[in-house]
Amino acid sequence: MDDHDSPVAGCTTHFSVLLMRYLREKYNVIFTDFPYLVRLNPNIPWKTRGNASIRLSFRTDIDIEEIVEEIWQKSLEYVEEISKAVKFNRKPGIAITYVEAANYLGKFYEKAVKDVVTMDLARKIAERYGIIVKGDRGIIGSIASLGFNPTVSGYTYEILTYKNDNEPRRVDEKSVIEFDEKNFPHTFANYDYIEKTIQIVSHGEDPVLYGVRGTDVRTLIRALEQIKVSNKIFGAMLFKTNQATNSHISRKGTYYQTVQVSVIVKSVKILQGGDVLVNTNENIPIIFYKETGELNEASKLLREGDELLVTGCIKPSSYFKKVIEAESIRILKLNSFELVNPRCPKCGSSTESLGKNKGFRCRKCSYKFLGDKRKQDIRRGLLTDVLYQSRKYRHLTRPIFLESSSDPYDIATKNDLINYLLYYHN
Repeated sequence: MDDHDSPVAGCTTHFSVLLMRYLREKYNVIFTDFPYLVRLNPNIPWKTRGNASIRLSFRTDIDIEEIVEEIWQKSLEYVEEISKAVKFNRKPGIAITYVEAANYLGKFYEKAVKDVVTMDLARKIAERYGIIVKGDRGIIGSIASLGFNPTVSGYTYEILTYKNDNEPRRVDEKSVIEFDEKNFPHTFANYDYIEKTIQIVSHGEDPVLYGVRGTDVRTLIRALEQIKVSNKIFGAMLFKTNQATNSHISRKGTYYQTVQVSVIVKSVKILQGGDVLVNTNENIPIIFYKETGELNEASKLLREGDELLVTGCIKPSSYFKKVIEAESIRILKLNSFELVNPRCPKCGSSTESLGKNKGFRCRKCSYKFLGDKRKQDIRRGLLTDVLYQSRKYRHLTRPIFLESSSDPYDIATKNDLINYLLYYHN
């Protein structure tokens, strides 16, 4: 399911939790895994806030056509009565199929997370593999979520909690810091110690209170007790997700795609406001925004001749035609020397050039001589083969320190945890 939120209310994850409650209560379905939160191409200009779709996997004896109609009616009720998404031209969609068909959708998922997908292609894929679809543009993300295979792409988790829509969020900062310090590196992106701000709290008009990301199921569930809030929590859910997997990166690409390319620095210019523009020998301008923090500071130390592996999104530019907005760089080779005038062979003092191929003159004794400039080692303040990453990384960006996730639970245990979270309250 996809595209169920709006600027004033609602969230597709929230809809999925309400739907899970409904399916559990009416049909007593058995969920075969945690729900999946699948982030798609973060660069699409017309995307919703987080560009995420949701997938549920369950067993039931009820006919699939009946399930389709039930879910679609719940979808319509949500976007009309709760999120008001229809008023804001949201185009929700759902896609339902059997597990076997989902095994053929990996390439479609990969295209949706890296590229732009048309409605025509989505409908053709649905017809080819017998996927039942309802709705409009949201079917693109819905089908893509069916194709996400965590054993192939890797995965992490996020636990989300939900509040009353009209309540302001009140999360205790001290408890977030304590939770972060206690559980790192099993969780990440909880607190920004530079700007001293909480990062787990949603800032939109949606019903999400907070969301904690990590790699360990037990640790994330403990967040419900360790993070202190003044709000009343009306349910929570643990999602398996492609966040922090670098799934959006392509080796080459075009507009609105995240690429990874090798370049050689031609010039570095610090712009008014603190952004940095790096021109390259390959004529690919790269912008390092001030908000990227340590990455922006590292870019200021670059110089002509440095060789980099750059990861970033290609965006159109009225001046350059296109630029890459950098997410990270890995320095492959540093230009660690500069050419300087030779010392005077008579007195050892500094010299000045007399012009191209005209030699040098000593600044102290005025002795003139022919010769070449010499190489002089310089300290750079940068390291090769080290990843310099934006402090403000995106949902799909893999943090430098991240460890692999594991899934230790069988279906019965997952259902017990899902049932606990669906009706959790503090």
